Amino acid sequence: MRTVEEMFRVDGKTALVTGGAGGIGLACAKALAAAGADLILSDIDGGRLDEAAEEIRRENGTSGGCCVTAVCDVADLRSVEKLLEQARDNGGVDILIHSAAVTNRKQLLDMTEEEWNHILTVNLNGAYHIGKQVGELMTRQGRGGKMTFIVSTGAYRAGVNFGAYSASKAGVVMMMKTLALELAPWGINVNAIAPTATETRFTEDYYRENPQARERARANHPLGRLGRAEDYMGTALYLSSAASDFVTGALLVVDGGKTAK
Repeated sequence: MRTVEEMFRVDGKTALVTGGAGGIGLACAKALAAAGADLILSDIDGGRLDEAAEEIRRENGTSGGCCVTAVCDVADLRSVEKLLEQARDNGGVDILIHSAAVTNRKQLLDMTEEEWNHILTVNLNGAYHIGKQVGELMTRQGRGGKMTFIVSTGAYRAGVNFGAYSASKAGVVMMMKTLALELAPWGINVNAIAPTATETRFTEDYYRENPQARERARANHPLGRLGRAEDYMGTALYLSSAASDFVTGALLVVDGGKTAK
């Protein structure tokens, strides 16, 4: 029987993290590296990706696993296929954290078809591409696996200016649940984390230009602040480790109490 400490270790595992160049994706990657995983860090932004990888290597020194990088556009199936080819050459994938996403703060009546399609293509189709490709790889590997999709409280809580984003994330939740059922026979756990409004580069420009919106968002959280990227590290590690072996098809909400109201 494993000790509690051993249950949260991921030594010898390889973790693929998309959207890993910053924010929640980078924080999750750091948690996995600190717990012993080797990383395949992926993002569409190659420059920021290299900086993130160097930051992880610097923080972990010789105590963490290795960290390789791969530029990938999750909305492009061929780009995802190339990413998985690299992953296979690197020994496969045991853990997935899919964090890559985009948003657009517009009301639905003001949104163009192109803008709508962009959100759905990156967020929903991108999650499908990654989930399908990683799922197929994990079934062929025959050693189980852990897949975690970063979604949003917007997946089930509507808000003005977030119609396309919320629709895309709600779709990812149902896709995650379906994958959990389909991949269970191979011992593959599939779950999701629903973050709240979080202070990352995803939001920093908007909140700097709209301080009143930031204050409204802060006041909407019973714990009295917005989320920080590091708030999701423990949940991501839990869902990626043996500690969650009997958890699949679950949506774990990390929102400072916002949706409890």
